[in-house]
Order: sequence, then structure tokens, then C-alpha cells
Amino acid sequence: MLIKACNTITKISEDSEINTANYMEGVSYISSLYDFLNHLKLIVSLKKVTFLPSFKGKYTVEKLGIAATEKENQMKVFIVQSSLFLEDKVKQDLIKNLAGVCEDITQQGDILTFYLF
Repeated sequence: MLIKACNTITKISEDSEINTANYMEGVSYISSLYDFLNHLKLIVSLKKVTFLPSFKGKYTVEKLGIAATEKENQMKVFIVQSSLFLEDKVKQDLIKNLAGVCEDITQQGDILTFYLF
């Protein structure tokens, strides 16, 4: 699941070369993804969530002229979609379990954005 999630969150373009460069840059921050997944899977099955693009490597975005935050550059933002997030208990359990890892969690419908410290 780690590799699949990393592939998904680093896909920022329709160009495979750009995505590969972003993926390679993301490998440096894989421990953030690993820690996040270990906390997330305690509350929801990783098979029931969809990861959305959220990592924008510093060198990749500089080359493309794309705006990105420092947290996005360091793989400290994860955007995850699941219908399970519409259940109050699941969302409360996530907030409680990820309190030591995330400084903020925002929601738009069935999409949660996690901002790591």
C-alpha cells in the first residue's frame, strides 16, 4: 500500500516524466507517508480510502512554475477520500488518533486533508 499511495500522491501532471521526477523527490520523505499510513489504518481500512495528489516536490514545482507550500514540498499534506469520512464517529476517531501527528485536519464532503507537524 505504501508504494501505491506514494504513486498516487505524487501524480501532479499528465506527463509521466514529471510524475516520475516528483515521485523520486518524494522518496526522500517516505517516512512521513509511512507514519501517516500506520496511524490511518488503525481507524479505517486502507482499501476503503483513495489517496489524491498532494505532494509537490520543491524542485519539480520550481521547474514547472507551480505554486506549492513548504508542507506540500515535504510530504506533510495528505488528501484522502472515503465515504467513511462522512460518519461522525470515524472522523472523531481519526482526529483523536492523529492528534499527535497532525496539526490540522480539514474536511470537504468525503475528502479529508491532513496537515502533519
